[in-house]
Amino acid sequence: MQSSGNDRATAAAAAAAAAAASAGTGAHGTPRRVDGLRLIALYKIGKALLLLATTYGLYELLHPALVVHLHDWINTLTDTFERRLLQRGLDWLDSLGSARIGSLVALTAVYTLVLLTEGIGLWFRQVWAEWLTVIATASLIPFELWHLFQGHPHRPLALAGASVLNVAIVVYLALLLRRSHRARLQAE
Repeated sequence: MQSSGNDRATAAAAAAAAAAASAGTGAHGTPRRVDGLRLIALYKIGKALLLLATTYGLYELLHPALVVHLHDWINTLTDTFERRLLQRGLDWLDSLGSARIGSLVALTAVYTLVLLTEGIGLWFRQVWAEWLTVIATASLIPFELWHLFQGHPHRPLALAGASVLNVAIVVYLALLLRRSHRARLQAE
């Protein structure tokens, strides 16, 4: 009699594992595939890595020897358009001064940490990361829209695309949070 009970338990466990596998989840209910949450996590981590490179580049511009070396390099360029473009950019950075560049380094470093926190938290499916991403992303959408409609964007299609993507991320995560909240309420 006991062997048939064990057989039933084993069969039930096998059926549950098969159902989980067909639903795209592992034995513990964790998804095994890349879904929307993981795509958003990869997007946030990718942005963080680009910002990290930007932060490092800004930090390096605090060294006067590098700026002098860049000026010398620009003067060796043969294409006048490239030379003028790079010279304008370097002159603009020179006009900012070390204090402003230092502030930009600190600001981009903080934003990089926020993006990394969002991305890593979303990758590990943490609810706090979903909330952080909704709040942080939604808080920047008004500025993006203001810049798109009131400012003079250099690349309006890129800015519009980024705004649409950010709105989609906020809506997706808000729906996910709402669904999980309803599931918790029904479980109680």
